Amino acid sequence: MNKIFTILLTFVICTSCGFKPIYKISDNISNSVSYSVKIINEVSREIEDEINTNILSGESQKYTVLLMISEDLTPLIINTNGTIAKYRIEVAIGYELIDSDSNESISVGTTRGYAQYDVVESEVSNEDTRKSMTKIATKNALQIMTSRIQSRISKQ
Repeated sequence: MNKIFTILLTFVICTSCGFKPIYKISDNISNSVSYSVKIINEVSREIEDEINTNILSGESQKYTVLLMISEDLTPLIINTNGTIAKYRIEVAIGYELIDSDSNESISVGTTRGYAQYDVVESEVSNEDTRKSMTKIATKNALQIMTSRIQSRISKQ
């Protein structure tokens, strides 16, 4: 009985210590997003999926971001027999931030994301790895772009 009382007392003390977090991530992140995104050119499905999952469009879109995306696959290591052992994927995102009310360009820039992968024996594994590395490179470029856009919007 004494053991149960001690455990219960410890639990009550620990849970009612009055801790409140100083920084809290907003429950509704879409309130802070005030722009919509439009992809101008044709891109791979992996890139389009990554953009749709990482950029949330807000209710009131005061700004529009136009994206021009290019993907480049470069061999890094070429074996003596001519086969490729390692690739680098570069995803370049050219963006233009436009004020929707005045149709005026506010900011223009380019961000790049990189990823590398080793080639294995299986073509299926190589294709799966390439797709996942394309997503990683896209996510890296999107993080930089989003930071720049939010910074520019906050200055307005």
